[in-house]
Amino acid sequence: MATETAIIRVTGLVQGVGFRYTTKHLAYKFDVSGTVKNLDDGSVEIGARANSDNLEKFIDAIKQGPSPAARINEVFIYKGAPVPERKTFDIVY
Repeated sequence: MATETAIIRVTGLVQGVGFRYTTKHLAYKFDVSGTVKNLDDGSVEIGARANSDNLEKFIDAIKQGPSPAARINEVFIYKGAPVPERKTFDIVY
């Protein structure tokens, strides 16, 4: 199955609530590589690479809010966006 990519931007109460940490655990669960980082505007950006099925499952899980303390307002998904190849999924500081 071919690898697909997506940049996912999540707005709401998503910083300081364990969102990046729990996103990393979801990435391992769904065999997704990439990164997650806080942005200056208070949102979180995820760069993800995985096979089509796993990427969809990962995106669905992100929409549900991986961190119980998070409050998601909107999830913007840019499929096919360039995401560098990685072997792991990492939190970027």
